[in-house]
Amino acid sequence: MKEYIALAIFAIVYVLIVGRLRFKIPIWIAMSGGAVLMILFQVIDIKSAAQSVSVDVIVFLFAMFSIVSALDKSGLLKLVSIKMMSKAKNPNLLLMAIVVGMGSLAAFLVNDTIALMGIPLVIYISKHVGARPVVFLLALAFGITVGSTMTPIGNPQNLLIALQSDIPLPFTSFLEFLAVPTVVNLFLTWYILKIYFKKDLLQMSHNYNDNTMALSATIENPRLAKISLAVLVATIVGFFVSEILRFLHIFDINTSIVALIGAAALYAASGKRYEILKSVNYTVLIFFAAMFVVTSALWSSGAISIFMKHLPIPNPQDLIQSNAVISVYSITLGQILSNVPFVTLYNHVMAANGFTGAHVSQWMMLAAASTISGNLTILGAASSIIIIQSAESRGVKAFTFVEFFKIGILVTLVNLAVYYGFIVFLGNVILNL
Repeated sequence: MKEYIALAIFAIVYVLIVGRLRFKIPIWIAMSGGAVLMILFQVIDIKSAAQSVSVDVIVFLFAMFSIVSALDKSGLLKLVSIKMMSKAKNPNLLLMAIVVGMGSLAAFLVNDTIALMGIPLVIYISKHVGARPVVFLLALAFGITVGSTMTPIGNPQNLLIALQSDIPLPFTSFLEFLAVPTVVNLFLTWYILKIYFKKDLLQMSHNYNDNTMALSATIENPRLAKISLAVLVATIVGFFVSEILRFLHIFDINTSIVALIGAAALYAASGKRYEILKSVNYTVLIFFAAMFVVTSALWSSGAISIFMKHLPIPNPQDLIQSNAVISVYSITLGQILSNVPFVTLYNHVMAANGFTGAHVSQWMMLAAASTISGNLTILGAASSIIIIQSAESRGVKAFTFVEFFKIGILVTLVNLAVYYGFIVFLGNVILNL
């Protein structure tokens, strides 16, 4: 009986999230309501609900949001973004700067954060060059999704995999398996958009000259900029150092603690503690805490087993089959659940079917496929919804479901083919060593 109650509650949450533009209910409230209902209807008890929340993920997100908030408040992020854009000598290069440049930032600064930061900049640029905002809004959406695939700190689902898969060296493994195909996919995504928006780019070029993108920006708070940049660099270096120490069996410290140490150093050295704390997006943290409760209730109640027993199961011993099954599930179910809730649930499926930290290839396929599933429809990733809501709150018409899907289906299929080919090939090479 519990499994059907869990499914009914999840259906309510899903309808509210999918129809959030109509119901005007924020996604964090919808998910929080679902978590409360799971407890009230005794699908999951309070103790189990509390234990289901991944403190590591919440701590990591809080720490990274703090660091990025400081970078943003200092004016450094805006300066870096404008410098990238100002180097563009024509509309094609401007499109590349948004896809590849913003995508590269997303790999290390969390894609949702870059979505929020990039919106006002992209809207300003669109008006500056006389372009339809949808061209660069889509470029931003696709770019940050692809770029965030590269590292375990690019998006929340990658972090979940890094923390829950027991991969010995997650940061190194992500870069080893995903850095090259991600760079390739960023440029392929730019090329697809360049062809698709050929008429728009041609029209832009008539009014485009060497001074068109002569944008300017200054550091608003030089001291905060230096401190936050130093903390960011030290934190990223810390991720690699922690992996080396773990590999040498000297000291075991996970990614979230490294990020928290960085954030603590930032708050200790900064004179803008209150402003930074105030600007952290706490609704995202609430959303993830509630999501852990909802997905744990779905799993523990047996609701997921109702469907999974009728579907193909990935075989840990078969690299080609398992990666194919994981890819299909990620792309399809990611549209129903959205990528973060899907990974939260599918981590349980992987563990239950014998996947361990030794199956690096399959975990990397889950990271890649679940992330780029966000480029198929606007329901696949929270960052796309953030872009739509943020643009429309500024009076700018964003892309529709159909506009996104028409380009997204091609972008997703091309990206998936590149990731699948590279991950399976590299996985086979490693197995044969």
